[in-house]
Amino acid sequence: MALATVGLVGSTGAGSADAHAESFHPPKIKHVWLIVLENKSYEASFSGLNQNSYLWKTLPQYGELLRQYYGTGHYSLDNYISLASGQAPAPDNQADCAQYKNVSPGTPAPDGQVHATSGCVYPSSVPTLFNQLDQKKVAWKAYMQDMGSTPGREDPYRCGIPGDPSGAGVPDPAGSTAQDQYVAKHNPTAWFHSLIDHPKDCARVAPLDGRSAEAGHPALSGLAEDLKNESTTPSFSWITPNNCADAHDSTCKGDNGSGDPNNHQGGLYASDLFLQKWIPQIMASPAFQDGGLIDITFDEAFPPYKLYGNSTADYTGNSDPKLNTPTDTAQSVVACCNELPGPNTSQPGDQAFGQDTTPGGGITGSVLISRYIKPGTISDQPYNHYSWLRSMEDLFHIGHGGTDGHGHLGYAAAPGLRPFGPDVYNNPSGRAMQPAAMGSNGVYSATTAQAQDQPAALEPDFTGANAMNDSLRIGAGK
Repeated sequence: MALATVGLVGSTGAGSADAHAESFHPPKIKHVWLIVLENKSYEASFSGLNQNSYLWKTLPQYGELLRQYYGTGHYSLDNYISLASGQAPAPDNQADCAQYKNVSPGTPAPDGQVHATSGCVYPSSVPTLFNQLDQKKVAWKAYMQDMGSTPGREDPYRCGIPGDPSGAGVPDPAGSTAQDQYVAKHNPTAWFHSLIDHPKDCARVAPLDGRSAEAGHPALSGLAEDLKNESTTPSFSWITPNNCADAHDSTCKGDNGSGDPNNHQGGLYASDLFLQKWIPQIMASPAFQDGGLIDITFDEAFPPYKLYGNSTADYTGNSDPKLNTPTDTAQSVVACCNELPGPNTSQPGDQAFGQDTTPGGGITGSVLISRYIKPGTISDQPYNHYSWLRSMEDLFHIGHGGTDGHGHLGYAAAPGLRPFGPDVYNNPSGRAMQPAAMGSNGVYSATTAQAQDQPAALEPDFTGANAMNDSLRIGAGK
């Protein structure tokens, strides 16, 4: 099907975006899928420097590119905790929690924060977005690729925790293996007693491909099975790829999704393979066509791309001194949205990878796809992980409780913090539109001619009668 040019709006800046923010109400989105990728700045992911044409060329044709979306810290875990709970970075989660143990002292601090001088597993008094959804009786599920693949490595029936966090805890919970590339630090549900102590919540945390029944445990359905019917699709789905498919590992310890057992290339190449597999399935699902929203984002913007090309995960410990020299970190060290450091650290950016990465998590960019978003549009309104959390709370009508009494947790309740507004949901009628034309408004199409220098696996593959095109058109009839 030829791509039709849509009536495009220009890049939306902060000033025009704020004009209608006060009276804005989010659209009637019924299903959200969040896919979190790893460790890439905007300049690495959305500039054509790497082998990821599906993410930076193809997907923005179908939705909106947020060019000013920011992480909240470094390395990884602090960002996942901020997304899920509004808690600011703390010393141990800034270091990806070398010891899986309870937060201490865990006492309340101002602005809905908790004192956390050590440890990473928050007390039951700290709620998350998942708990808020429970209270609203909104169905949710967290899909963790590879979780439980190696028996005994993590508990697939208790939110994927790597062991008992009491006492001295569990050492080194962050590494992946060739058979099991799941890492707990990329699973937000594993770090809150408000979730891991409740079997009903942990039953909503499943391997991405599901799990067969075994003695004492029922089968766990995976994403593909859940997408078959709208009644089995959660209203909110968190999707964490494994440590290869999320672009974290430059060289994968195991399968990278290419189908070639000898191909272990990771980085944005592997994440493109993951997205090419799953995005068309989500978009073709009945739930997406009935008011769905896909959000593809990154945890943090780091390390810089210049010396590493497609590989940006192996910065430290390199024998070549040139590769241990600080380089261009401009997009990796910035913050937005008046981000506060919190009670536990002087700077949320910390000193990651031997560089001064303060004051924040840097610019990552995000792509959002929905019938309530005009294809091929761009927003330059600044947002960060706290903005995202506030946006989800508003989208699911969580209007009571929280830090501010209006349903916003932690720093998602910060005065003046702006959730996604009319600059994002810029097609309020929900009328289906064709994907944007190649090159429109700075958004490019991964056509065969332009992608001919890329591996064949990276070329667009819209199976099922142009599933992505049809899903946007069909969705308007729901």
